[in-house]
Amino acid sequence: MSTTLSPRAQASTDQVPSSQRLAFWESYNASQLIGLTCSTYDPHGLRAQGRVFDADDVAFTEIRGNQHVIERTRSLLKTHPKDSVFACILLEGDAFLFQSGQCYTVRAGDVIVYSNAIPYLYGFTGDMRQIIVEVEADRLFRGRREMRPEAPIQVDNRLRTGRLLANTLRTMAVDFVERPRADAVAGVAEQARHLLRAAVDPGAARELNDMAAWRLLRAEAFIAEHLNDPALDAEKVARALGLSVRQLHRLFAHRDRSVSQWIWDRRLERAHQELAGERTRKLSIGDIAYRWGFASQAHFSRAFRGRYGMTPMQHRRAGQA
Repeated sequence: MSTTLSPRAQASTDQVPSSQRLAFWESYNASQLIGLTCSTYDPHGLRAQGRVFDADDVAFTEIRGNQHVIERTRSLLKTHPKDSVFACILLEGDAFLFQSGQCYTVRAGDVIVYSNAIPYLYGFTGDMRQIIVEVEADRLFRGRREMRPEAPIQVDNRLRTGRLLANTLRTMAVDFVERPRADAVAGVAEQARHLLRAAVDPGAARELNDMAAWRLLRAEAFIAEHLNDPALDAEKVARALGLSVRQLHRLFAHRDRSVSQWIWDRRLERAHQELAGERTRKLSIGDIAYRWGFASQAHFSRAFRGRYGMTPMQHRRAGQA
């Protein structure tokens, strides 16, 4: 039976005097999420609860509250620096987000993605509940600075691909926050990173028609969720999606990779991250190789060196230096 994860942090204003709640909430967010200012026009003061769960390098923050406004100012960028990407999934209530000269209306069910390295103002007009999925920008974009969003990206629910992306991210986030299982961490983290990349930069999917892009996103999401399954291959992915293997290969031609290459590239990326990760330091190189579907440590070492130009041990030592 899988172990249930405890929140890394949690807080509530319930037992805090009304006059101290804003300062309390700002302090909690500065230590666990991000530096911001908070205000409310509710005559009874701020009511807010939050909890944070970690899935590898992906943080899931659930927030419930009443009417309030938060702001990340230019001065807070300096005093509380951070460079990560938020995908805010609004589950209840209405909101608005202002960033980079643009204002977005956010309704329950919407997903909006933005950088927290740029000032913004985010307001909630009444009772609200949201989950924020957060990934460090360097980790998410693999060092490609040009992929960082300069303005918010609201997932378009009018498109089939947008609905699929939003629904998949929302379902995954709610399930993980409400049932945080230790054995789900690796799959949840990989799927979250993939979905955020797809939201920010769909890449080759822009050149596909709506149906093909929808199928490609479904295939990539399935691969991300089952990446540590050693039996994962093109046939298994095609069967899960109700496609022929030939149809699946045609979709991945738009990624300039075969299905098999896509799977092994994603596995190598996860192994690359875990070799230098603080939480996986106690795992041996062989453990990490087997964890991500490699049949032997020798196979893993050859593939790793071919991709990154160094051995797994060299990368691990460099990450711990």
